[in-house]
Amino acid sequence: MDKYSNYRTEDFLKDESFINWVLDPEGENNQAWTKWMNAGAAKKEAAQKAMEIIRTLEFKKETVAGEFYSNLKQRIDNTIASEQAIPLQPKQQGRWWLKAAAVIAALLIGALVLYYVRKPAYTYISTPYAATKTVWLPDSSEVVLNANSAIRYSNSREVEVTGEAFFKVRHLENDGTAQPFVVYAGDAMIEVLGTEFNVKNINNTTSVLLQKGKVRFSVPASKATTIMQPNEYCQYSAAQGKIIAHAANPVLFTSWLEKKYRFEQATVQDVCKTLKEYFGFEFIIKRPELATQVVSGTLELQNEQVLLQVLGELLHTTVTREGNQVIIE
Repeated sequence: MDKYSNYRTEDFLKDESFINWVLDPEGENNQAWTKWMNAGAAKKEAAQKAMEIIRTLEFKKETVAGEFYSNLKQRIDNTIASEQAIPLQPKQQGRWWLKAAAVIAALLIGALVLYYVRKPAYTYISTPYAATKTVWLPDSSEVVLNANSAIRYSNSREVEVTGEAFFKVRHLENDGTAQPFVVYAGDAMIEVLGTEFNVKNINNTTSVLLQKGKVRFSVPASKATTIMQPNEYCQYSAAQGKIIAHAANPVLFTSWLEKKYRFEQATVQDVCKTLKEYFGFEFIIKRPELATQVVSGTLELQNEQVLLQVLGELLHTTVTREGNQVIIE
């Protein structure tokens, strides 16, 4: 990737590998380009400008063969012509409205087909268990997806989240006015103006950890809303019907970005719940009293065998895996 340090914006626009990555962030080039961008490349600004141009030109939209439209129009024209060519006999004059209805129906069907073909498609990106992924939105904002999570968007400034994701939103202005960035997570809506935050949306509960900047966290259905400040954590669950906010240590909520989980005075049950969300395993705690035991520590996520061993040492017990089940004796 060394040659790209000398690239200008126009060079990136001619580079097939770069274009393929922008249009298909899940493709085979994703990892190399993402690593290059995250490394603080010297030409990162030129690359981001090229990304904006490519996205603006909407190369990603699927094109429809030109003959589709011409054939459709021809069929409609033929229908109209054939109806006009038939002379109306006295007995048929009362049925002229049937022919007109047929023409109108053909036009309506054609319009509906064009609408569904041309309507904007969503971009959907997801991660499997035990894996994370970095995604660059069309506006150059960065999203890191945690395991078993997904985002969906047609407009890069409006994103839907399922699971957990960390956002680094790029601040953009239009005629001096900041462009809004909105994240939808379950019933909640997070409005952003250039910031860094973590969103988690699992089991009808949405939580946000704000690391930098300012966001408005709201739930339109319940009319609950709050303005978040840095190092603040907010949570909303449908069962409670309200937003609960408190100061928090960001590291406890963003350590997954470094392939680890940090726990501070967490119950064993909560630790297992978090690990289940990441790995997809079913955790079985043999002794009920152990579930409420409070622990603190760091678990590395890259090596599953080491993780289970450390978890056993942390709990002073035996932890084994049998298929998709993790048994804590």
